[in-house]
Amino acid sequence: MKRKQPLLRHPPPPRLLSGGSQIDGLTDSQLNTVPTTTKRNEDEENAVVSLLELVSLLELLSSLELLYIDVPKTRVKVKSRPYYLRRCKRLNFLKTSMNSLPDELVFDILVHLPAQDIYVAVMSVCLKWYQMIHTHKFVNAHLHCSTYGLLIQSQVYFGSRTHLTFIAKSRQGRVELTRLSYKSRIEIIWCGSCNGLILESEHVNSGTLYITNPIMQQHFALPRFFCYAQFIAILTVGIDESWRLVCTQHLSLEAKKLFEFEPLTTEGFVHWVRMGNNYVLTLNVETEIITEYVVPSFCLHGRVREHYCYFRTVKYLSVLIQFEGWKWEVWEMKPETGEWTRLPGIELKDIIRFEIIGSLCERNRILKGVDDSKINIVVQAIGWLEYKELLVYLVYGPPPCEGNQVRICFVWNIRLKEIIEFFEVGDIMASPFVHRNSLLWLDGCK
Repeated sequence: MKRKQPLLRHPPPPRLLSGGSQIDGLTDSQLNTVPTTTKRNEDEENAVVSLLELVSLLELLSSLELLYIDVPKTRVKVKSRPYYLRRCKRLNFLKTSMNSLPDELVFDILVHLPAQDIYVAVMSVCLKWYQMIHTHKFVNAHLHCSTYGLLIQSQVYFGSRTHLTFIAKSRQGRVELTRLSYKSRIEIIWCGSCNGLILESEHVNSGTLYITNPIMQQHFALPRFFCYAQFIAILTVGIDESWRLVCTQHLSLEAKKLFEFEPLTTEGFVHWVRMGNNYVLTLNVETEIITEYVVPSFCLHGRVREHYCYFRTVKYLSVLIQFEGWKWEVWEMKPETGEWTRLPGIELKDIIRFEIIGSLCERNRILKGVDDSKINIVVQAIGWLEYKELLVYLVYGPPPCEGNQVRICFVWNIRLKEIIEFFEVGDIMASPFVHRNSLLWLDGCK
């Protein structure tokens, strides 16, 4: 009796992976001959893909303002292997894959995400990420990767609660607006920003100050300061328990009057300015010395101009002078030396006026039937979104109804000479200041 020959079942041809390795379709014995480094590379590739998918999901959730990850908790009684929903399986796969990723790779990816996404969504993904995000190394690296922008404080209508809007240029070149969810418990005034922390002052008690991270919604009360006119005091947070006075005896009486006005901050310096004044007072935060600089003739009396104002930038004090029509001169001052430099001017053509009016009409039906020549608008620069590149303007439109005005902002690209973005604002309460969102805090880091 002839013995039956066993059927030979040939395995399917191996499938090429993106990295060029032929692993799928091999038998168990064949897999054992594959170098372990190849299998490890495949696992890392899958883990990277999974992590990038999660990052894309977080960006999508951020655009939809759904900044949370909902993990359903479902219990099913079974006798053999446990049953999971598809979503649970996917989350478990992501967790397993991401745990196999090198810490350096996860660090490099997460450090480039926006602070609000990290705090609301990413931090709750797993314990490993939570511990990484709460280290000094990650917080400092994320701070240096954060993008500078403008923090605008405005009201929807007079008497309503003030809210914060952060506008910045993304890495893809788009202008992005973020309405911060932070709401103060009391009526306060935002005074300035540094490394993602803002200084708050109570509207009623001017000597009560707080340091706040609007993303993390954490507060730190400073020692109370009983301020007097024409005096300046400094407090080193985390070290000093009381304020120390800064010497002002070398300043003129006229210059000391500038201390009554809100200062402007740049990197490492604080400036006191006022339109029509002949001096700028600059405090070097490191040396704690106040220097009195003379303002050039562009800010003195006797020259035809409509309006000029000072702006905060990251490193320089900037001045824009508006002349008849939509023309501006641009100057900058180096805080270290007080040297003023004139930069190329800015001019908005008449055709831009019709583009702005068209944007106003889209936002209010009453203006659609009005002749464009009869619509009077006022354009005012309010701050640099990107120094020497992008400038934000506020447009005051005509009142469409009693007691209200249509107000929009637009971002002007100086190099391309075109408007790249329109957005609506309420009543702006104060001059916007340079800001960047961060995870920085005074404690809690290991």
